[in-house]
Amino acid sequence: MRLSGFASGMDIEQIVGDLMRAERMPMDKMVQKRQTIEWQMEEYRSVNRLFESFRNNIFDSVMRRSNMGARTGSSSNEDRVSVTASATASNANYRVSSVEQLATAASQTSGSLEGLPPNEELYSVTSSTMWKTGKVQKETIQGEDTNTYKIQSEGSAIIDDIDNMVIKVNGELYEPEDGEVEIKDDEITLHFNEALGINDKVSVTYFTEDAEENSYYMSGDVTTYDKDGNAVRDRIIVQGNQTMQDVLQSINRSSVGVSGFYDEHTSQIAFTRSETGDFNQNGNEMVFEGTLFNELINMYNSTGDPVEEREGKNAIFTVNGLRTERHSNTFTIDGMTITLKETFDANEDEAVTIGSSIDTDTVYETIKGFVDEYNEMLDTINEKLGEKRHRDYPPLTDDQKKELSDREIELWEEKAKSGLVRNDRLLSGFMNTFRLDLYGAVQHNYETDFKQLTTIGITTTRNYMDRGKLEIDETKLKDAIEADPDAMYQLFAADGESREEQGIARRLRNSLDQAIEGVAERAGGAKGKIQNHQFTLGRNLNNIEDQITDFERRLTDIENRYWRQFTAMEKAMARANEQASFLQQQMLGNGS
Repeated sequence: MRLSGFASGMDIEQIVGDLMRAERMPMDKMVQKRQTIEWQMEEYRSVNRLFESFRNNIFDSVMRRSNMGARTGSSSNEDRVSVTASATASNANYRVSSVEQLATAASQTSGSLEGLPPNEELYSVTSSTMWKTGKVQKETIQGEDTNTYKIQSEGSAIIDDIDNMVIKVNGELYEPEDGEVEIKDDEITLHFNEALGINDKVSVTYFTEDAEENSYYMSGDVTTYDKDGNAVRDRIIVQGNQTMQDVLQSINRSSVGVSGFYDEHTSQIAFTRSETGDFNQNGNEMVFEGTLFNELINMYNSTGDPVEEREGKNAIFTVNGLRTERHSNTFTIDGMTITLKETFDANEDEAVTIGSSIDTDTVYETIKGFVDEYNEMLDTINEKLGEKRHRDYPPLTDDQKKELSDREIELWEEKAKSGLVRNDRLLSGFMNTFRLDLYGAVQHNYETDFKQLTTIGITTTRNYMDRGKLEIDETKLKDAIEADPDAMYQLFAADGESREEQGIARRLRNSLDQAIEGVAERAGGAKGKIQNHQFTLGRNLNNIEDQITDFERRLTDIENRYWRQFTAMEKAMARANEQASFLQQQMLGNGS
């Protein structure tokens, strides 16, 4: 029980508050120290984010041969032949003297589908004799290092219709042999010749009996051929409540590479191979079979033969005197992607000359981007290392913040956060390492004079206040790129066992990785160091938290002691007042 000035008339609450404010001063120092460490951690982590971003960008810029060896294709007649070049292209030139034939895709057109609206349910507008009764079911099985798998339906008997069933292993149609599929009542057992692995997937589309007999299906097979002439087949299942547009979407999404569209003017469907070229020299590029194509889509003529196919053709052309073919009008030769645009038969003066050359501007911009980002990182860290430390501006306590405006708090904390890593030896050491990585020669085995940045026009600025910033002599760098682009790549990305044998970017990236590890050891936030006990400042923070907790318990004890003392004083004064009042009453009573 606390008594607050009833007897003494004193403001005990105020007195105890003032006394505790004085007692809390050491804890305020600890809270301010905790805040300083938290700000310091964030400063280190912001530096680490810079290091990490630069390290990642190094890998995606000057260490990629596709960037450092970028080439541009050239053609003497872009209207006939166009060219793009990859980094692997050589300096050779080629002459395309003729294009006899452009590659085209095979196509077929169905018979008339008049009376078959594309957006109405198929069963309602077709003959029921085309359809089978049954519900379409789908199941996916994960491989389990065995060759036997079972599928059970939910109570409905499975229809023994293996011919229309669709079994796919890892997306490819699987044609079961005799005995590989067993159907009994509500169970399917699949027996594969070889055990499937845990990464394999089997999808099965099968059919179950329909007691109400209002579910229908049919199927059809589409076959195309790959670049080696091997058949690629898929089976399309159609349900009675689907429309022709649904059917075409299923065909267009299948793995065989066929697209089709319905033409409302002619009431026909046009099918086209997605790839140009002649893949099946002994027959059609697209083969359609089954009820879906024979009866519903009408891919057979009145004599029962498949509709005529407009054949796919290979591109036929002559390059450097060699007559050759390709399946597509766009193909690659010697790292150059060539696109044939029209047929022609040129004389010597009109032949199309194609080739590639180093893309100097792209390589230059890649190197310039590396230099600019290094300079930006250098500026940011040098600024942090040189920031003035305002020791007269410690972090504000909660009581101090109550007396200031938001703007005053902002300005105060701006000074309080300044210079937290001023002249930091850890960061300074890493920056010195980065400079050594950049300036040191690269002792790789590639025969070239370009083994230091200075030899390609990249030097430090003359202003010592820049503290090692790089500058580029554009003309000298572009001349070096054109003279030996491979040397540029080796200068930055050469691999080697020793630091001296490694390219500038590679060893800088290794140093950045070590820097990230070192900063994380101090401030956490990277390399898996996310718990306070895993890094130095975090452990310091934990220690201060423990001290604050202990001190808070001590303050509670002190406050309770003050209240006990003042309460005892109030009680004593109350008793004294009672006695004085009693004596006064006695004296007044005797006097009467």
